[in-house]
Amino acid sequence: MKDLCQSYLPYSPWDNIATSRLPGIQPLEDIEMLFIKDDAFNGQMSYRDYLIKEKKSEVFYLNKKSLSAAQELLEFILNILKTNSEYKIYKDRVKRPDNKIIFLNEDNPIVVAGRIVQEDLLILNWNSSYNEHVLDGGILCFPALWKLREKVNKPLSRIHKPVKTYDPKVTRSVQRMFNNLQTNKPLWRANWYLYQDPELFSPLSEEFSHTTNKEFFDGDFWVRVERQTLMRLPKTESVIFGIHTYVVKKDNLQEIQITSLKRFKSK
Repeated sequence: MKDLCQSYLPYSPWDNIATSRLPGIQPLEDIEMLFIKDDAFNGQMSYRDYLIKEKKSEVFYLNKKSLSAAQELLEFILNILKTNSEYKIYKDRVKRPDNKIIFLNEDNPIVVAGRIVQEDLLILNWNSSYNEHVLDGGILCFPALWKLREKVNKPLSRIHKPVKTYDPKVTRSVQRMFNNLQTNKPLWRANWYLYQDPELFSPLSEEFSHTTNKEFFDGDFWVRVERQTLMRLPKTESVIFGIHTYVVKKDNLQEIQITSLKRFKSK
């Protein structure tokens, strides 16, 4: 498990007023920052390969109507990675920074994308029946207490039903943000929770849904931060929701991060 977790936490969402409140959206100035390689890359990518092979029905689903969006997303990722010296991009394959070869036509485009970059990737499209964006599917190797199959083909408001803070005001705000999202102007936010188990693959059915703990544990704990990004593809106009997962042990947090967590508990 050590190789799957980061050695430090670059984002402390609880420290910043803008990122600590819902929805906490910020502009992402550098489009290349949609996809990040960190010190847990090798371990997490190996685990992603394993999950896609052994638990594919749990980590992957895609509505057929979004196949073109998945292909566009893969091409978008490859175009960005062409300038990254740690990747080798060929006509039919990609050599990852861990030297693993991924063939571009070996699977659904979004599965291939999920084996190239560290982010989980979800595709959402406008649905006039709901007057909301609906989750058409994606690749989700590191779910934090939810199941992809239970959320697909559902609108945003229904997806977030178990989240008590996702009230009508937040629903309207999020949908307005999706509607106004512009090509080449991605957004990002971050959420965070404390866990006593660092497991990245943590699916949980809605019937057992609960909110993960944000109380400060006196003993050991792990901080899980999801750096979430939103972007709109230029051709299909699908919205891509990316999730980069950090799991960091308490001992590896900076002292200032621990101190601010204590202040958060006291509020």
